[in-house]
Amino acid sequence: MICLRSSSRQAPSRQAPGLFPGIGAISAAVLMLSLSDALVKLQNGELSLGQVLMVRSGTAVLCLAGALWLFAQAGGAASGVTRWVWARSLCLALMWGCYYAGLPGLSFSIAAASYYTAPIWMAVLSFLLLGTRIGARGGWAILLGFAGVLTILRPGFDALSPVIALPLLAGFLYALAAVITQGRCRDVPPISMALNLNLVLVLAGSAHLAVLLWLGAGDEAGFLMSVWPGLGMRGWALLIGLGVALAVITALVAFAYQRAPVPVIGLFDNGYLVFALVWSVLLLSERPDLVDLLGIVLIGCGALLASRRLSGGEGWGGEDARAPRAQPRRV
Repeated sequence: MICLRSSSRQAPSRQAPGLFPGIGAISAAVLMLSLSDALVKLQNGELSLGQVLMVRSGTAVLCLAGALWLFAQAGGAASGVTRWVWARSLCLALMWGCYYAGLPGLSFSIAAASYYTAPIWMAVLSFLLLGTRIGARGGWAILLGFAGVLTILRPGFDALSPVIALPLLAGFLYALAAVITQGRCRDVPPISMALNLNLVLVLAGSAHLAVLLWLGAGDEAGFLMSVWPGLGMRGWALLIGLGVALAVITALVAFAYQRAPVPVIGLFDNGYLVFALVWSVLLLSERPDLVDLLGIVLIGCGALLASRRLSGGEGWGGEDARAPRAQPRRV
């Protein structure tokens, strides 16, 4: 990858219009994604990974293709898809595969905590690949958000296994996809990236089912290894509804990473855990304790610190973190 640097700097007044729409987009996306995951959790005994990938992503493809046709942008969307868009989609598809593959061998808190190292990976990759300066206050904002994640999840490290590498790799792949989005896909329409991602997910689901069929797997082997458990009307309605939501979510995420610096979006992406606590109370009858509330406060403080730093016209390192810089560097 070649990262172009230039000495240009943007005026402070031009940064906020891109920053706050990006924050709003990622916040709406994690709200919808957390609700989607909560609904899947309620029904995961009746679904399989292959079904979720095929039906949900297939529905999302139809929704996005319909939106493109409605606005007469199909040709432009196809021409905007480059190899970097395919690389981004591949990273995200592998991310989901690694995360789900690691879940059976790990407790959920360990797996989730490992995956939510993604914001730290984003900061590191942004510095290494994009030349983004983080700065002291930006670094503290990221650390506060990460500390809030660890506080909510309360991971224990007494039963670690090599499988822990899978959710860690998932977090790295998510961060890499985020950096690719900002560094190489900022001019690609978000709906095009969303459509491409869901196409790749459908292909991944098809490959997953083909491997299971080749191995002779049945329909009662659990969420990860079952081929195609029977779906009633409720199951079909759930997956189709999740597909519509996924179409919106993937477009919002792509838009967010185009409009705001990667470390900022990564920080607000941690809001998923806050929304997950809300749905746990409303849908799963689980009550947060004082430690959970402390984690929410830490994440909120980190978000406020990041907002104050950037809304004042300063980047993560005292300059506009989105401004390109001179001297190409090959990574």
